[in-house]
Amino acid sequence: MSSIAVLNRQKQQHEALQARRNQAGKAYADLMSPWSSEGDAVCKELSSDPQAGLSQGEVTERLELYGPNALKAERKTPWYKRLLAQFMSPVVITLIIATVISAFLGERADAIAIISIVIINAIVGYLQEAKAEQAVEALKRMSAPKARVLRGANVIEVEARDVCPGDILVLEAGDFIAADARLIVASQLSTDEAVLTGESLPVTKTTKVLPKETPLADRLNMLFAGTAVAGGSARAVVVETGMNTEIGRIAGMIESAGESRTPLQERLEQVSSKLLIFCIGVVIVVAIFGLIHKDPWIEVLMTGISLAVAAIPEGLPAIVTLALALAVRRMSKRNAIVRHLPAVETLGSTDVICTDKTGTLTTGKMGVRDVVVGAKASVATDSASLNGDEGFANLVRSSVLCSNASLGDKGQGIGDPTEVALLQLAKEHGVDGAALNHEHPRIAEWSFESVRKRMSVAVSDGGKSVLHVKGAPESVLARCTLSESDKQTISAQIEALSSQGRRLLAVASRTLGESPAELPAKQFTADAVESGLTFLGLVAMADPPRAESIDAISKCHGAGIKVVMITGDHPITAKAIATELGIILPGKFDQVLTGPDLDALSDEALVKRVEQVAVYARVSPEHKLRIVKAWKTQGSVVAMTGDGVNDAPALKEASIGVSMGKGGTEVARQASSMILADDNFATIVSAVEEGRAIFGNIRRSIQYLLSGNLAEILIMLGAAVLGWPAPLAPIHLLWINLVTDGLPALALAAEPVPKGLLTSTGRPSPASFFDRNFYQEMILVGVTVTVLALAVYGYSMRYEDEITARTHVFTFLVFAELFRSFANRSETKTFFQLGPASNLYHLGAVSVPITFQMMLHHTTWFQTFFKVRMVNWTECLVLLALTLVPVTFLEVRKYMRFGRTAS
Repeated sequence: MSSIAVLNRQKQQHEALQARRNQAGKAYADLMSPWSSEGDAVCKELSSDPQAGLSQGEVTERLELYGPNALKAERKTPWYKRLLAQFMSPVVITLIIATVISAFLGERADAIAIISIVIINAIVGYLQEAKAEQAVEALKRMSAPKARVLRGANVIEVEARDVCPGDILVLEAGDFIAADARLIVASQLSTDEAVLTGESLPVTKTTKVLPKETPLADRLNMLFAGTAVAGGSARAVVVETGMNTEIGRIAGMIESAGESRTPLQERLEQVSSKLLIFCIGVVIVVAIFGLIHKDPWIEVLMTGISLAVAAIPEGLPAIVTLALALAVRRMSKRNAIVRHLPAVETLGSTDVICTDKTGTLTTGKMGVRDVVVGAKASVATDSASLNGDEGFANLVRSSVLCSNASLGDKGQGIGDPTEVALLQLAKEHGVDGAALNHEHPRIAEWSFESVRKRMSVAVSDGGKSVLHVKGAPESVLARCTLSESDKQTISAQIEALSSQGRRLLAVASRTLGESPAELPAKQFTADAVESGLTFLGLVAMADPPRAESIDAISKCHGAGIKVVMITGDHPITAKAIATELGIILPGKFDQVLTGPDLDALSDEALVKRVEQVAVYARVSPEHKLRIVKAWKTQGSVVAMTGDGVNDAPALKEASIGVSMGKGGTEVARQASSMILADDNFATIVSAVEEGRAIFGNIRRSIQYLLSGNLAEILIMLGAAVLGWPAPLAPIHLLWINLVTDGLPALALAAEPVPKGLLTSTGRPSPASFFDRNFYQEMILVGVTVTVLALAVYGYSMRYEDEITARTHVFTFLVFAELFRSFANRSETKTFFQLGPASNLYHLGAVSVPITFQMMLHHTTWFQTFFKVRMVNWTECLVLLALTLVPVTFLEVRKYMRFGRTAS
């Protein structure tokens, strides 16, 4: 067969396959609301047998039509693009241009030095981001999830990606749900849908037909990909797979979410733009004076190059990269993995943290919070105080016996989370649930029903049949023998606990008249046995807050950061948890909005109201996006934390997305900039503190560099105005910028985080990198150093030769810059208040250039290369005294401003 014939045949096959896909897609479009049809009708529409499932041939054909049951993988950025991205900042581009000009003019030493620092900076940034990506890959699940399906009338286990529309899922407690499916049969089925809806409690499922307009969270006859079976068993027919599932739809929303530029990137662009404008202006002025003085054009050009070198802080990219890399390393030790370097600093600028509740602020597991023993007892918030109480012991025993859950070898819960919480309570008080069930074998069970809202079991107890009942308080109380006063007391306790967002269970028991041998034959109905019960008490449960979250939120408030809780929970539950965590600030930040409330608000109205809303309940992924965008419209830097698929679009839209690495979903991790390996909200507070420290360190480093650069420019400009030869050669300026300035600036970037930083400093403003003090100090330093340097140059030009004069100015500037760095370690504390041992890197960064500078003046080869001569001891002492003037001036000014109480 010819190659043309082969191509034509492949084309025809492709077109036929595409037509079949389109036809199948149309068929499934008719099933947009499978919850509004009977399960058997859905199976018929999908050509699936609920008793036998699909044949292997049908599975192969459908996988070919619809593809694997998997989400679209995150597009990986090629390594060469990530490397090239390191060269894209304006400062780096300017340095590359300066390299080309220097090489063209024969200044090879300058060109090699500049391009070397650019390349080193790029490699460091690339390697750091690559290392972070490797850490992210390590967090992925080690094995693909499995699914049990009915195929050819046999139940088999397959990879989740091999599940197709029409497959019949066979599910039990603890199973992963591989695709969106319509329930066919269900027995006491409940599912954990927290990753999709944010609902922390298990959702009880049903097979009943629901109205077409039923919202996602209330589609009780549907199962959703990525969720899990909490209890019971079921069979369901798959209706959507891959990107067509609810999770897939949310994953698609991630692609439309915007990528935010970080405050650090914006500030550095400000710095770069102003530097370039200032540099061009000064070069033009110098060129004009050169032409007025009729200097040779080559000399004017070289002076311009010298000014360009002086104006641009060559070490700035490396300093920023190193500062962020050091922060990343420190954060990794605190279980925070930073995927992109600027994300560390972004957290420092954050003034709003929008956080998911379930699994982030809370443990994500149900736990017993309060216990009420008997009809007249008060609420006991500490069940340990009930040890030895007979009523409490009876309550615990009944709770354990009336349960189908169990605890694994390592204490992990298996079954309904509510029942697991009861077993955990028993375990805490020395009751072995397995042993208790073995001692009291079950005779009969009346399963939980949504109409009765109760579950009952009969067990053998010392030759008697004892009934144990648990369920909704109103349902159980109606079956108990209680006086009116007791009912009123219990009702008041129920109301009080419900207002706190607790999930309540009432527990009761009674001794049956039939013996264990007689009871099964009677076949009593639930209504027949569930009467005349003895009320044992109430158990109040909730998904408890993480202990460290309360302290973390308190620190956030102290640092001027608002914490906004966004959850799928009921508003009463959400408000109760938010109050317990300290998120709500009465009278300032205390409103609660629900999803329907948000739908009723326009985007403009939400922007006006967003600053008063502390809690959002019953929200969808679209709502989370609106909330984040509203805060950003207000000018806030927004961090969004979360672990579920439903959090992913907002994670990407936020200024910085922070996902959970331990219990979070892969979709959420891919959408985030930072991952918490320990799923601990408190780690975010450490990250915020680290970010503010990074801001301060980078700011002081840039101030140190720019102050020195301004002095260099003013020295060159002053000499040009006075008609003097250029006091500094390009190699002198490059040496000062890269070595003398560069090493101390790097050490300033590594300054440790001071104690109490989070509450002692305000949030860095995203509007501008500069403030009044920044300008004042930069100008004071620049002018002071310029006056002293020109005085040295003028004196030396009068009494010495030009090389000696340049040597004196070069030496003065080197030591003046090195000593001045001691004043830049803190904006409020003097060097003596800080102590030299608090940053040994800085001592080394000053000592090394001093050593090199001394060698430079006393080695013949270096004297020739740098165009300097040896400086004698008398000259050294005079120059040393002058170099101490700027640093002394700064330290005295600082001490006068902040005094002994500086912090």
